[in-house]
Amino acid sequence: MSVNESFEGEQLVTEEFNGAQYVNDILNNSRPGEEVNKLHVLKSKLTAESNTASEQIKDIIFDHYRQFIDTSKEVSSLEKEIYELSTLLTDQKALIENLMDLCGQEKGSVCSVSLHSAGNNQSNSLQTLMHKVEGIADELNRLKPTEKILLQSEFTLLSENTMEPVHSVFLVLLTETFFICNPSNNPKMKFTFVSAHRLDSVAIVNVKRAATENPFAELIMQLMIFPEQLYLKCDAPRVKKQWLEGIENAKRSLEKEKNLHRQATIRAKRRKSSAATHPADPRDRLATIKSQNSEAIQEDDQEKLEADMEWLRGLENDLQEEISHRRLDMAVELLMETKTAKCTDPELKARIGAYEKQIIKTLSDEIKRPGALHGGAKALHRPLTLLKSLGRSTYAIDLYLKRRSSALSQRAREFTISEEPLSYVRHVSTVFISAILEVITEFKKEKEDYCLVVQWACSELSLLLSLIRRHVLEVAPTMAVLTNAWRILAGELEILRYEGLDLSFEVNRLLAPSLRTALESNFTNIIESTRLRIQEERWQPYNLETESSLNRYLEEMSDLGLCIDWAIMPHQPHSLSISQSGCEFARVARSLSRDLSLLKSSGHLRELSIDFIRTVWSDYCELLAQPINTDVHTFTCKFIVNQLIPLCEEIYREDLIRLLLQKRFPSLLQFVDRPLQRVEDDQEEEDV
Repeated sequence: MSVNESFEGEQLVTEEFNGAQYVNDILNNSRPGEEVNKLHVLKSKLTAESNTASEQIKDIIFDHYRQFIDTSKEVSSLEKEIYELSTLLTDQKALIENLMDLCGQEKGSVCSVSLHSAGNNQSNSLQTLMHKVEGIADELNRLKPTEKILLQSEFTLLSENTMEPVHSVFLVLLTETFFICNPSNNPKMKFTFVSAHRLDSVAIVNVKRAATENPFAELIMQLMIFPEQLYLKCDAPRVKKQWLEGIENAKRSLEKEKNLHRQATIRAKRRKSSAATHPADPRDRLATIKSQNSEAIQEDDQEKLEADMEWLRGLENDLQEEISHRRLDMAVELLMETKTAKCTDPELKARIGAYEKQIIKTLSDEIKRPGALHGGAKALHRPLTLLKSLGRSTYAIDLYLKRRSSALSQRAREFTISEEPLSYVRHVSTVFISAILEVITEFKKEKEDYCLVVQWACSELSLLLSLIRRHVLEVAPTMAVLTNAWRILAGELEILRYEGLDLSFEVNRLLAPSLRTALESNFTNIIESTRLRIQEERWQPYNLETESSLNRYLEEMSDLGLCIDWAIMPHQPHSLSISQSGCEFARVARSLSRDLSLLKSSGHLRELSIDFIRTVWSDYCELLAQPINTDVHTFTCKFIVNQLIPLCEEIYREDLIRLLLQKRFPSLLQFVDRPLQRVEDDQEEEDV
């Protein structure tokens, strides 16, 4: 079996594959001395297959990522359409109500029919329930008139240990009550009433068990009534979903009704205490005030203070209850109510202040908890809003921003320094800029505290720049790495500027000096190597020795955009009539133009890049301008002037080199195949 055939099979991916035996089979029947060659061939093919597999995996990941993006776009589009439909339905509903207001008689008749139908449905449900369940009539008579039947279904009771069916049960969900019924011995009745429970003492949860443990796991739910728990099997997943959502919605409605009743009670007490101290009619109050002397006024104020104190003491108990049940929304509302009354009791005032500190600490702990940042500020909307209601807006935002800072610092410590510095720059920049963008988008409308967000963004950007400076700029990278790192960072900052936050001044202050130093160090190495080749120039043809080396070199230069096959010497077919220093300078000049073109957008680094280009071209043009009468010199000058200069200017997108020739090296213009167009812009000539 050949190596290619082995790759096409499934031998290498089987569990029984033995690498040592596989290599021994390949080396069998090998002549002495051929083992190394066969191993080299096997290694190269394995490497090729590995590279192919890696590329395929990358393509698959990219395809999945693209599908994920497309799906996200479709979901966003659907959400937008749903929002538009809901808006349209709301408008239609308002229009229908307006039309019904115009036709009051028709509307009244429709409402009467609707209420009558609802009453009939409820009455029918009660009649069916009494004919189906024995002993339930007495319980129904004890219910409030406002209670209604929400759900009623039959389930199978399962054993808690074995999950085997025991018997059927019948459950009834009402507005505030929950009934449990077992099978009846009476042949006329299917079920008999067992127990009734308050809805707030009942909890129902979804049972998540593997399908291997129970094939009906998706139909099982757990009913918890302290101290008992019942495992129930539904007839269909739809029934299970209805009961899970029904009990949750009923408990939520009951809790909402209790809160509304509590608020109404508090406001009634407040109005009663206020009415006791103030006359209903302003004219009567004015007459009373005029008729009273100063002592009567003091007594009136004293009565008002006593009424406020009595009201505050009652409110304190409600506040303590809300805090104990962690109903912080109501607790904050009650706390704001206490601030509308004057408290003269130092102990009561201290207790209310302690409650306020306790609420603030609870809300702060909710922001500080480990998973609080999942979902951003939207997930923390409740604690942030409550803290703002208590007059702690700055504290709330600062607490949230500190939490974001600690999370970003933790992620920064987890970043791995890869062998590709640009990948590191791209990754760390995306993480930090995305976090900053998310925060400024969330708090864009908070005009009063937006300065905190800007200050926080500058601090996080400083951390980002320190990471890039320490792990990229200070490890002696190439010119391409430096300029591309600047390009990536500038692109990320452009996103922030589009959102209204321009932090380029921070980058110019913190990163530009280090980047400038690294660029100057790199350019020093480039110019020294260029000057060394200039000193060693002997104007000899560039001999590539073999035809394959020549063809490979021509292809490399063609990839750079330079065609030099015209320079092949006829009597020396493996040589070029261009000097070796000219060819090497072409590579350096093109790479330098490409890299420095990325710095043109920066006002701090643009002049530095122009100075680099002028310096390297001035040194080499001085060499070309020397009066040397050789074919190699002539062909090298033609190559540089007619091919390399236009290519570099096209890459850099400025006529710096052309202006340099016209002003300092006019003798090189004789090698131009077509006249160079003089730049008309006087301003550019002044800059030169």
